[in-house]
Order: sequence, then C-alpha cells, then structure tokens
Amino acid sequence: MPLLLHERFYRLHPDDRKPDQRREAQRDRDRVLYTSALRRLSHVTQVVSPTEGIVFHNRLTHTHEVAQIGRRIAERLSADEEDLRKAKRLGGIDPDVVETAALVHDLGHPPYGHAVEQELNHLVAVKHSVHDGYEGNAQSFRIVTKLAMRHRRFPGLNLTRASLNASLKYPWFRARQNEDEHKHKKWGAYETEEREFEWVRKNHRGHHDTRCVEAEIMDWSDDVAYAVHDVYDFYRAGLIPLDRLRNQADFEVDRFCRYAAPRLDRNTDEVNNCFEALSRPAR
Repeated sequence: MPLLLHERFYRLHPDDRKPDQRREAQRDRDRVLYTSALRRLSHVTQVVSPTEGIVFHNRLTHTHEVAQIGRRIAERLSADEEDLRKAKRLGGIDPDVVETAALVHDLGHPPYGHAVEQELNHLVAVKHSVHDGYEGNAQSFRIVTKLAMRHRRFPGLNLTRASLNASLKYPWFRARQNEDEHKHKKWGAYETEEREFEWVRKNHRGHHDTRCVEAEIMDWSDDVAYAVHDVYDFYRAGLIPLDRLRNQADFEVDRFCRYAAPRLDRNTDEVNNCFEALSRPAR
C-alpha cells in the first residue's frame, strides 16, 4: 500500500521540538545546513588543494550550487499543474526536500575524491574483511542517520523519510562479488544502517531499487554543477585557454581535438563538433 503524502514527512524518532512557522522539509534543510559535517566540506576537493585559493571550487561550494540548481528545478516543476500531478503520482516534489538532499549528497565524500574513496574501500573491505567497505554515498547516509548529532536522545539529524529518500542516489546495499556488478561498485547504505534504510524505503513507489523523483532531480543537478565547475575554475585560473579555442585559428582547435579525443574515447570529429556548436549564435 503506497504511503500517504503526509507520511513522507514522518521522522524515525519522536521529535518533541516546539512548533514554529517552518514546514518539516524546511526543518530538515536547516538541520543539515548547520551541521559540522557540511562545514567540513570546505576542506574537501576533487583535484586542487583547498589552499590553492578562492578561484577553485571545493566540495562545499559545489554542494551549495547543486542545492541551488536542484531547488530551482523543483520549483519549476511544482509551478506547472501537469508536472505537479505527475509528480504526486510518483510520490511528490518538494523544493526543500530536493535542496536538503543536495546538501546531504557529498557529506561522506573524502578529501581528494574518488582515488581516496577507492583506497579507503580497499583498506576496509580487503585488509579488514568488512563487506560494506567504504562508499561516499553510504557514508553520507550514515552521517545524517547516525554520526551527526542533534539531540542526545537519538542518533543522527532525525530527518524526515522524504529527505532521506531523496538523498539516496543508489538506493541499495552493496552486492556480493558474484552478484550485480553495478551494485558492487556503487551503493547508498551500509548494512549497519539497515533499519533506517528499510524505514526510509517503506512502500516506495516504483521498483525497489529505483530512485524517487526528488533523488533524480538531485542527481541531475549534481551532474550539471560538476560538468561546469572544473572547466570554469581552470579557465579563471588561466590553465585552460578557452578564449584561444573559441576565437583563434582553426589549428588551435584541431590540435586540441586530436589531443582530447582519445582521452575522451571519442573520435576527433565528435570533439570538433562541440566547438562548432559553441560558435553558433544563441537563439
């Protein structure tokens, strides 16, 4: 039996806080915004050390951009009656839920990106024989359900079911080595959080391992922000001469395309088409 829409905003632990003007999803956003786990992301980067200067994004600035993009998409979809009807059939869209999920999505991301994540996974899973290993998305779920503290009576931030479900980019546990290879590479929760995970996913609308629509918006917003900010950073730092590629002789573009194509697993013509698209007038 599907959950009623208001049940999306239930909390796992009784919460006796005094009522105020905020809705439950707004409370979730505020709880994540003020946690130390979010502030720590200012020292987490993907490529460049945080000491390199303010030109470069870190995980905190990236997270706020994902939250902004996700919120605007959710607001746009919520403003259209037909889109809103479709969203309700899929479980609902709430801009505050999407923003909260975006603020949560990188909390478990280790310094220096996926190389360190893979090394941590090797240390936990191989050297210490813990099947769950280490995965940044599962660590994010652990932080908001167990490690981040808001009240001494319960662990975690006690977020609503809706916000936790929206934060699950990979709504499954790690598969065994001889099972689904995709689920062995990426997973959204450790088995130590099985109780919380099962409560969040109770009567999820759709297949048991599909994302909710708010998680899809969060993930798409993450892709948009991530695709843009590295190029933006290195251009501003003077390390990617986009102006030369955009405005100067064809030989600069041809030389770059020949260099980039094998690294992108594309042929030269495909890469060259990207630059031709940039030259077309905006409609």
